[in-house]
Amino acid sequence: MLIEALQAVGIKVDAAPVAFNPVNLLPPTSSYPPDTKIAELTGLPYSDDAKLVLKVSYNIGADTSLLLFGLTQGVNNMGDALVVERNNLISNYGIPGDEFEFVDGSGDGFTTATNGAVTKMLLDMAAKPAFPSFLAAQPILGVDGSLAFVTDFQSDSTLAGATGQVRAKTGTFVQGTASGIVLKAQALGGYIKTNSGRQLAYELVVNDVAITGLNDVIQVFQDEGTISAILWRDN
Repeated sequence: MLIEALQAVGIKVDAAPVAFNPVNLLPPTSSYPPDTKIAELTGLPYSDDAKLVLKVSYNIGADTSLLLFGLTQGVNNMGDALVVERNNLISNYGIPGDEFEFVDGSGDGFTTATNGAVTKMLLDMAAKPAFPSFLAAQPILGVDGSLAFVTDFQSDSTLAGATGQVRAKTGTFVQGTASGIVLKAQALGGYIKTNSGRQLAYELVVNDVAITGLNDVIQVFQDEGTISAILWRDN
């Protein structure tokens, strides 16, 4: 993006924007003094990035976000960023280190976290100054993002009012095995503004379901949407 932006204003760049550009060819990070800077690419406010990542489960954006967090802590690679993230979650959020294990920024592969760790994080986030932006970035049940299509619950008149009242991030991990395809995990984690006006933090997780294809995964989404709507109605 930076190369394309430079070229758009007539600056010659001796590198292709969509080619392999080996890191080892770059000069040392500190080799350019401030007075030699000719351009700077400024991104959107991070709240906008977070909204894109969370609404549609944009995994590349999530991985990039972790790397950007690492840069704020003085590290510049995924491994070290995971270390500082872990220390942050343990020290500043009080989440026990044996209740989660992350392998990247997107929750991919064999990332794990207990229900307690996730709900504690959600509760702690609700008390942070950034919470309004965090809440606005979540997919909304029956409305947008990765929950836009989750509408089966609306066929029950007692549950239809949950539309727009549940905001939750989705997570899906499908794995091929010798015996077939397994939905290792499908999860929702977020917040419900209940029918009685309560504010709930919650998580739903389905593990180890044998599936035959995408339609089975979609059905799990619909079931979780119905459970979320029941929580909205009955609390």
